Amino acid sequence: MTLSAIIIAKNAADTIERAVRSVKWANETIVIVDAATRDATAARAEQLGAKVYVRPWPGYGAQKNFGRDVAHGEWLLFIDDDEEVTPALAQEIQKVTHYSYSASWRTTHSLYWLRIVTVFLGRPLTHLYGHNPRLFKKAAAQWTAAAVHEQVVRNTPLLTTHYSRRPIKLDDSDTGLITEPLLHHSHPTIASYLAKMHRYTTLDAQQMAATHTHRTGRAVMPAWHLPCRLAARQLLKLLIYRRGILDGWQGIVWCIMSSYYEWEMAQKYRQLCA
Repeated sequence: MTLSAIIIAKNAADTIERAVRSVKWANETIVIVDAATRDATAARAEQLGAKVYVRPWPGYGAQKNFGRDVAHGEWLLFIDDDEEVTPALAQEIQKVTHYSYSASWRTTHSLYWLRIVTVFLGRPLTHLYGHNPRLFKKAAAQWTAAAVHEQVVRNTPLLTTHYSRRPIKLDDSDTGLITEPLLHHSHPTIASYLAKMHRYTTLDAQQMAATHTHRTGRAVMPAWHLPCRLAARQLLKLLIYRRGILDGWQGIVWCIMSSYYEWEMAQKYRQLCA
C-alpha cells in the first residue's frame, strides 16, 4: 500500500520543517501553500523533498480536496503545518495501512480517526484531546467544501448500509480509531490564539447564518441568550466533563478561551441575522 501525506500550510516557515520531517516515512509528501504566504514556507518544504503547490486560498475543505486530487497514494494522511506525527503514531499508521487488505479486522476499515493532543503554552493537554478523521483511502472519501471546520464524507454510500453523504462518524462500521497522538503545537501565546480565534469565529458565524446550524450539527436560532448558553455549555464540558482542570493552569486557560470562542461566534451570528 502507498500513502501520501498532505500538509496544508500558510506562513509556516518556523513550523513546516517539523511537520514535513514527521511524515518523511510516507511514500509521498505534498505541501499545499496558501498563495498569500509571505515567508519561506514553500522554499523550506521543497528543500526537505516535498512536492509543493502554491495556490490561492479557497477555504480549508477545498484546499484539502485539491491535495487529495493531486496525491498518488492509495491512503491519504492530512495534517496541518503546526502538527507533528509522533513516531508511535507513524508506526501505527503504517501498520493499519499495510494490513488493510489482510484477513484481519482491518479489512473493513477505510477511514481512521486520529487522536489529536494540543500543546498549549508549552504543555500537552492530555485530558482535552480531540478526535478527527485524518487518514482514509483516496477512493473512499473526500472533504466537504466548508471554509472552516470541514468534515469528511464518503465518495459513495456503502452498499450494505444506509449511509448517505453525511459526515462520517467514529462508530461507523468502516471507520477505526488510532489512539497514538498527533501533536498539535498550538499557540505559544494567548495573543496568537486570539488572533486566530477572531478569524475562525467570523467564518463559523457566517456558516451558522447560512444554515442556522452549529458546527456540531445542532440547530440554532439567534436568541438573545444563545452566546451565554453556548459559552456555559462549552466551559462545563471541557473543564469538568472532559477534566480539563487536570491539565494544569494551561488547561484551565484553554477551557476559558474555548468558552469565549463560543460566545464570540454566537454574538457574530446574531449580528449577521439582525
